[in-house]
Parts: sequence; C-alpha cells; structure tokens
Amino acid sequence: MTPSKSAIPLALLCVFLVFSAINMRSPIVMLGSVASTLTDTLGVSVSTIGLLGALPMPMFALGALVAPRFAKRFGLENMMIISTAILAISVLGRVWSGVWGLYVGTVALSLAIGFLNALTAPFIKKYASNHIALTTGLFSLSMSLFAGMCAYVVVPLMAVMSWQVALSSWGVGAICSLIILLFINKLSKQSSQTTALNAGTGTPFNAWKNKDAWYLGIYMGIQSLLFYTVASFLPSIGMSYGLTLAQASGLALAFQVVAPMAIFLLTFLIKRNFSIKIIALVASILNVIGAGGLIWSPDYLHLWSAIMGFGGASIFTLSLMLFSIRTSNVESARDLSGMVQAVGYGVAFFGPLILGKLYEKTGTWELSLYVLFILMCVNVVFGWLSGSGEKVD
Repeated sequence: MTPSKSAIPLALLCVFLVFSAINMRSPIVMLGSVASTLTDTLGVSVSTIGLLGALPMPMFALGALVAPRFAKRFGLENMMIISTAILAISVLGRVWSGVWGLYVGTVALSLAIGFLNALTAPFIKKYASNHIALTTGLFSLSMSLFAGMCAYVVVPLMAVMSWQVALSSWGVGAICSLIILLFINKLSKQSSQTTALNAGTGTPFNAWKNKDAWYLGIYMGIQSLLFYTVASFLPSIGMSYGLTLAQASGLALAFQVVAPMAIFLLTFLIKRNFSIKIIALVASILNVIGAGGLIWSPDYLHLWSAIMGFGGASIFTLSLMLFSIRTSNVESARDLSGMVQAVGYGVAFFGPLILGKLYEKTGTWELSLYVLFILMCVNVVFGWLSGSGEKVD
C-alpha cells in the first residue's frame, strides 16, 4: 500500500495544496497593486513600499535555511501547522496596525512562507510519493493562478470594501488550509505505516556538502533571479523601447499567462518518465532565447516575455519536483528542499538590486539585459547538471 493511500486520501491532499497555495505568493504580489493606496493612506514613501517588496526574498531564504532543522526537531507536520497558523495571522492582521504592523506582518508571513516553501516538497513525498508530478504540478499551478488573480482583483475589491478588508480577506484561505492540515495530522498519527515507509536509513545526508544539491540550488537561484528581476522591471524595460504604459503592462501579463501551460506540459512529461535532463536543458534554453530577444529583437517583446515565462515556470516547478524525485526518503527531501531554496532565494535577492543599480548608473537597460542574458547562458550548464535522474543522497 502506498503512503498516500495509507495515510490520507489523495483528494484531501490536493485540496490542502490548493488552499495552501492561495497565500504562498498573493500577500506579496498584492502590495504592488495597492502601492498608491498605501502611500496615500499611510503616508509612506514609494521607497518604503519598495522595501516591503524586497523583504520577502531574504525571509524566504532564512525560512528555507532553518526549516529542515526545526522540522527534524519538532516534526514535519507540526512545523507545517505552526507556519500555516503564523501565515494566517499575519495576512489577517498586518493591515490593521499602521506602518509598523505592515512591516512586522510582512516579515512574519514571508518567514512562514519560507518555511512552507521548504517543507511542502517533503510533505508531498511523505503522503503522495506515487503522485509527485501531479501534486507538485497542482501546487505550483495554484500558486501561479492565485498570485495572478490576486494582483488583478484586489483593486476592484477595494471599490466595494476597505483596502484593509481587501488585503486581509485572503487570510481565509490560510485558515482553511490550517483546518485541513490539522485533520491530515490527525490521520497521520493514526497511521503507523506512513512513518515506516518513509523512514530514512543509512548515512545522514548533508545537502550543503553535496555537489548535486549545489547544482540544483544555483539552477533554481538563477531562475528565481530572472523571475524577480522581470517581475520588477519588465514594464520599465518595455517603456524604454517606446511602449506605452498599457502596452508595457501587457509584457508582464504575457510573462505570467503562459505559466499554467508550462506546468501542465511539465506534469504530463514527468508522469510519463520523459528525460528530466532534456526538460531542464530546454527550459534553460528558452530563458536564453527570451533574454536575448529583449536585446536584439525588441519588435517582439511580448513573444520574448512569454518564452521567458514558459521557461521560468518550467524550471521552478521542475525544481520542486526534483526535491522528491532525486531523494530516497522524506528526511533527505526535507534537507535538499531547505538547502536549495535557501541558496536559490539568496541568489534571487541580488537580481533586482544589482540590475536595477546598473540601470541607475547607465541610464539604459542595455547593460542589465546583457548581464541577464549571460546568467541565462550559465544556467543552461546548471540545468544540464541538475537534470540527472540519480538520487542525490
């Protein structure tokens, strides 16, 4: 009997992952949509809003760094419950206590998301080891869809309710996730089989001393750098080529709208045992094509944005899958996920900072785009190295 069947029904796990995904990105994404409201209502500067947008990445990295140790000490399910509870409280409460409440709440929810980022992969491996592609794909797809939906609907919601309610109401999803998680934990305690089937054996796995783990960490990190850089500056890049604000905003839409197609295709291929190495390589090359197109063929900016979005969504979802696919037990998946995401978000944090600073120094996006293109070329190598089907532990 598989772990997913012996511990909890697959359908219940899928419902949990969907609710969990609601607040994995939307609390951060929505800040950009309501920036003008925050500056007017709270009297804060644009740079303050920018700092709020920059806080999540180091918190993601810190959360992923310490999550494996806490999960080992207090238990995977317990840390998932605590992190989800903190996330719910932070989303619901951060908008009701002024500027400092917004800062403290954003730091707390970002740290909680960092924990959940790292722990969801081993959680999936523990309860759905025969359905890794399906459940991970569903989780990544839900994360992408809810982030896009939140950014789109939060402004219309503010027309019919206060901005505090419009922002905090998303915390209901975290409450639902917490309730389901508590039920899953109860079922897990009733199943002695789950622990036995997923217990680690042999020499302890140290992801920080494993070269394959570092390959995957750099691979995910460079992709995350691309994502957060493009998310921050793509409209500005488009306007530098002469697009109107409305046209430039369409570039961000093109970058995001292809993510579901990428995730569906990736899930289909992984379930059919298609070569992981080829998938990783092709996804990396798509990012090279997209970044190069921004430089040398600006007449097709929407096409290049969509290609980068497709490649980036594929790499991110594949990385989540590899935490489980390339490990032999839950403990190794936990440690690999924490290490890779700590490295990945640590690398990603510097993308918008460095490329934005290059733009400020030169007054043009040309040098920044060349740096981005070179990084995407480098990531082709790490994609090839990360795509091995061998277990890292």
